[in-house]
Amino acid sequence: MYAVALLTDFGDSDGFVGMMKGAMLKIAPNLQIIDMTHNITSFDIRAAAFLLERSLVHYPLGTVFCVVVDPGVGSDRQIIAAKAGGYHYVAPDNGVLSYALRGREDRQLVTIENRELDAPDSGKTFQGRDIMAPAAARMASGTSLDALGKQVGAYQVLSIPNLHKHESHVIGEVMYVDKFGNMITNITKENLPKVPENGKLKVTVGESDFAGFAENYSAGSGLSAIICGFGTVELFINQGSAASQFKNPIGTPVAIVVE
Repeated sequence: MYAVALLTDFGDSDGFVGMMKGAMLKIAPNLQIIDMTHNITSFDIRAAAFLLERSLVHYPLGTVFCVVVDPGVGSDRQIIAAKAGGYHYVAPDNGVLSYALRGREDRQLVTIENRELDAPDSGKTFQGRDIMAPAAARMASGTSLDALGKQVGAYQVLSIPNLHKHESHVIGEVMYVDKFGNMITNITKENLPKVPENGKLKVTVGESDFAGFAENYSAGSGLSAIICGFGTVELFINQGSAASQFKNPIGTPVAIVVE
């Protein structure tokens, strides 16, 4: 049996996560359930997609990721199950799997249509509990994709975030803001330009805010850059919030140039 990892925007005040776990444990009492986070900003599909894609490598192969950030709940949007790169997924078809499935030639997808596998008397307002949680528990227990629904080739895809690479510079953008106000970009360590001897990297955030790279958080002075735990460039302020310095931090362009 595989583990199920839950990623939602439900928070922890209403019991929604607990009901999802209960629905899964009724099907698979020995199921291991991992809470990725339930504090995604409400309805922020792109943040969930980014966090999912950057987290995959830290989970065992076979893990079932049940992702419920679903502003279109109850509408005619589909619910999909997928398998790709050794992992399994259950999510609304709204783009939240875009980055995790991108470039995976081995991906297989179905629309979840087997209503016999849903929770009894399910309505349309809590399909995370009534459809997605049971599907995730069954996948973790060995149920095949074909038993869940009909195979499909297309799925909703979010726009690819801007990333421009050149020999002497790279330009990306802020994708996610964490609890500490750190601004996490889509620029990976591998994307950084090579620094010649006696050279350094200059970071421009937005139009005029400059940052230098720091070895660790305590070494930061003002707005600073660091390679964070996601393997990407992060902007931070030592014991402060970098995001608070910007009106709309998500999507802020970040340029890194060799000086």
